Amino acid sequence: MASLDILQTSGPPAKETHTSQPTSLPSYSDGASESGDTLSTIESISPKPTGRQRRGTISQQQQPTIELKSTISKDQDDNTIKDELDEQDSSGQDKQLCEEPDDTDWEFWSQVISDYDRVAKAEPKVLLLHVQRGVPHALRGMVWQLFAKSKDVKLEQRYMQLLKEESVYEKAIVRDLERTFPHVGYFQNKEGQDALFNIVKAYSIYEPDVGYCQGIAFIAGPLLVNMPEEEAFGVLIKLMDRYQLKGHFAPQLNLLHQRMYQLDGLIHDHLPHIYRHFENQGIRSNMYASQWFMTLFAYKFPFHFVFRVYDLILAQGIEALHRLAIALLEKNQSHILSMEFDTLLQFLTSDILETYKDDIGSLLTDAYAIKIIPRRLDKLAKEYQVESAKANTEAEAIEALRRQNKLLSETARQLESNMTQLNKEHLQVANQLIETKMDIARINDENDALRQQAYDLKKALETLPGDVEMRVTDELEVLSTKNAALTQRNAALEEQLAYMEKMVVDIKVLYAESENEREALRQRLADLKRLMGQH
Repeated sequence: MASLDILQTSGPPAKETHTSQPTSLPSYSDGASESGDTLSTIESISPKPTGRQRRGTISQQQQPTIELKSTISKDQDDNTIKDELDEQDSSGQDKQLCEEPDDTDWEFWSQVISDYDRVAKAEPKVLLLHVQRGVPHALRGMVWQLFAKSKDVKLEQRYMQLLKEESVYEKAIVRDLERTFPHVGYFQNKEGQDALFNIVKAYSIYEPDVGYCQGIAFIAGPLLVNMPEEEAFGVLIKLMDRYQLKGHFAPQLNLLHQRMYQLDGLIHDHLPHIYRHFENQGIRSNMYASQWFMTLFAYKFPFHFVFRVYDLILAQGIEALHRLAIALLEKNQSHILSMEFDTLLQFLTSDILETYKDDIGSLLTDAYAIKIIPRRLDKLAKEYQVESAKANTEAEAIEALRRQNKLLSETARQLESNMTQLNKEHLQVANQLIETKMDIARINDENDALRQQAYDLKKALETLPGDVEMRVTDELEVLSTKNAALTQRNAALEEQLAYMEKMVVDIKVLYAESENEREALRQRLADLKRLMGQH
């Protein structure tokens, strides 16, 4: 991942592949399209950019030599900037925007504007030295476009067409406008918000794979301060594509996470004491640096610093963010090592620039002095990809185990249901057995009574007089016949009793088997619960 160099006159750097992990600020909008009061707000925004034609405008065929001392009034341009930024935060820190360095070489910058390709090729070190000192505010918009090679009439025409189209993210964009650059007066009035809305909405349509994220507005803001909308849109497209910022805003933030991993590795290389302190405090780069990389430091840092960051990035490439981050951490090393988690995180996200507050140029100088070997970045990128692939594999294995646990849980519930049903059936059989035993006892009682009655009748027949012998004999025959029938019934009942007893034995066997099966099911359920508890 070699840094872009101003010597490069064509062709984007090689694209990187990476995998993702969720991160913080800013969050993605759901992109829901709504009507009502928001629609009226959107309709009030002009579909055509106001096109603030001031410093930073560059034509497609601009080549003539420029005598800046005679054609550009420095005082006049400074007054224009002051008018545009006079409502920024009361601290006055962005008044530095209006102050050109005393050593600005206007003749050199006129050569850059006139023939950038020649200067970049013939005097790259001189150009980088001047960029390090700061691009003149009056020329910043034009110089940025030259660095990014963004001037494209067709793209500007495409931008005008995009403004006429509707985006599903319009309500989300309008909702976020007032929260974007809350301390910059220009972006708190209608002109600034209209311009910011236009460029962000147009990009959400132009790049549907990215859509809208609030961080895109923070990148577009510094561009709009220095050039008209259509030209800012062109530079934004180059930043997203050629400078590979798109990976910071894709739904899974793949490239952003890779660069956070690279930053951790660079901190380990250059600042081992800070690296160990961060590890002890549980601080990861994505907790503080993700907002730096997603917004190019524009989220909380003053514009006079952000513009210098853009100078560096557009001149040398997005990898300059790593050098800036390392420089900031190195300058504040003593403060960082003395802080605990809460105060440390607050310092990293809000106060880390205080050390350079009065001398932003020193930060750029320190950043330039930091040497980052491209092969080291490539190695860190490969390590991240390997770890990310491993994490994805582990996640898939965990998901497979979760599915298996769910299946086992369903099986256990089914077994419990089956056991409950068997218990119900067992209860029914036990009730039937009790009823059968009661029937057998009743039949035995009846049988005993019939035997006693037969005995009594036989004894009475033996004592009766002879005149009634025939009668008794007849009655006896009747009784004998009845007794035979009863005997047959008794035999049948005894057979039925034997059958019932056999059934009882069979039921007891079934009951014993069901108890064994129940015990086995209970043991298996306990094993399943134990297995589920381990996972």
